[in-house]
Parts: sequence; structure tokens; C-alpha cells
Amino acid sequence: MKPGSGSSVVTHGASNIAMPTDEILENQFVGDNEKMVRKSFTRIGTISCALVESQLVGREKEKSDLINLISKQDDQQCTVISVWGMGGLGKTTLVKEVYQSQELGGLFEKRACITILRPFVLKEVLESLFMQLDAETSNMKGSNDFGSGTRNVKEELGKLLERKRCLIVLDDLSSAAEWDTIIQSLPKMENASKIVITTREENIAKCCPPKQEDIYKLEVLENRDALDLFTKKVFISYILLNLLNYF
Repeated sequence: MKPGSGSSVVTHGASNIAMPTDEILENQFVGDNEKMVRKSFTRIGTISCALVESQLVGREKEKSDLINLISKQDDQQCTVISVWGMGGLGKTTLVKEVYQSQELGGLFEKRACITILRPFVLKEVLESLFMQLDAETSNMKGSNDFGSGTRNVKEELGKLLERKRCLIVLDDLSSAAEWDTIIQSLPKMENASKIVITTREENIAKCCPPKQEDIYKLEVLENRDALDLFTKKVFISYILLNLLNYF
């Protein structure tokens, strides 16, 4: 330290590192303020992310329509419902919003909602379904080892879903072959179970459900709703970008 300086010096630990006390106080002040700012920004970021995930704008009617389709109990056989439309319309957001809705909360004993990943691997799809359908047991046991093939997981799914009312969502099917492979691997489901698929392809949507009334086409948003959604997403993206630039 320079002669005449008003700062005293303290040492730290076994390394005997000298540091002016005014620098220590400044660092502590900055650190405390940074913690407060980080907490505030983290809270804002959490809220912003939640808003991004739940931007269901202008789809109230579609949500109600799908809830009514899924909650119908007039047929004890398993019903397949397809939701289709061009990319970017919000099919995934809409279906997940429906899946999590209070109206469907107590209707199904087993539930699963998965996105079909690329490349398509049947065993991974079946294992993901099993883990969600048997979530409580799977969480207690950890990951399940079904071996290298699909036979074991098919058998376990059969035991799990027997005489159970289930809701299964298969998001982003891209081919009829994927659908055929999955449905042939699932056990026979009754008790008014429902399978909901989303796809961009009309031919896939039409080949899944046996009834025309269970094919749901998602149309583009009205101009005002589309502008509203765009504005909200731009605003939230701006907030998140500022958060990233701050630190």
C-alpha cells in the first residue's frame, strides 16, 4: 500500500494475502447488491418463461372443443383423436394446455404426454410412455431396464394399462409408419381411454382415428390474435435478452 493512503490492510487465511479494507467493503457491497438484483431478475425470468410456455392466444374455442372430445364417455372403446395443421400454429401448446386442464384432471387413471423425437426409436417411445404412465413407481425405482428389445416393455405396458382409463398424447407424428408401429405395440385399451396425436400431415391425421368427427384441423389465428401473440412473444424475448446481457 502506498504511504499516506487512508486504507488499512487485512490479511486472509493461511496464504496471508493482503487486501485494503475499503476494497473488501466495496466488494461486499457489490456482492450483496448483485445477489438482490440476481434474485429479482431470476423471478422475472421465471415469470417470463412461464408466459412463453403458456401463450395460448385466440385458442379458447379450440381448447374447449378438444376438452369436449376427450371427455366424451359415450364409447367404452379406446378413441383416437388427431389434431393437425401447418407448422407454427401452436398444436403442441394447445394440446399440452388441454392435457393439463382441470376439466380432465380426474377423468383418467393413467396419463402420458410425449413428443416423438427424431430419429424415431420405438423402444425409446415405449419406455417414455411407461415412465409417465407409471410415474409414481418409476420415481421410486429410478430408471427401468427393459433390455435391448421391446418385448419386455410391451409386456409391462400391458400389465400397467389393463382395465385402466388412460390419456396418452403423442406429439409431432411425422409418418403413418410411426403411428402403425406405436399402436401395434400398445396393449388393447378400453374403459373410454383416449389417444391424442398431433401432426402437420393431413394424411396422417386421417389414418389414425376411425371416425371423421375425431379429426380436428387447427386453423390459422385471426389477424388480431396473431398480432397479439407476436407482440407478447417479442416483449418477453426482449426481457429475456436484457437479462442475458445484464450478467
